[in-house]
Amino acid sequence: MQKQFEQYLLAKNYSPLTSVDYPSRLDRLCRKEKISYEHLAQHLPEIMPQYEKTGKKASYGKRSHSSVINALRRFSEFLNETNVESAK
Repeated sequence: MQKQFEQYLLAKNYSPLTSVDYPSRLDRLCRKEKISYEHLAQHLPEIMPQYEKTGKKASYGKRSHSSVINALRRFSEFLNETNVESAK
């Protein structure tokens, strides 16, 4: 799923650097939270608000010019637009 997300970003004309960075940030977030990418995909509506401005994990979401929350937002778009099978 991580590679599919990277390909999606490239197809949406994100820079190659961003297209690699966002999936990597989500991978680090998953390791930090001790969850899988699939779990993140399945529970994104509950997880994402925690990293928004008023969420309890907002400071992590704002890291590196808000790239963590932006990666989560793009991942949400990816899931909605591609209907990737999140349960493996």
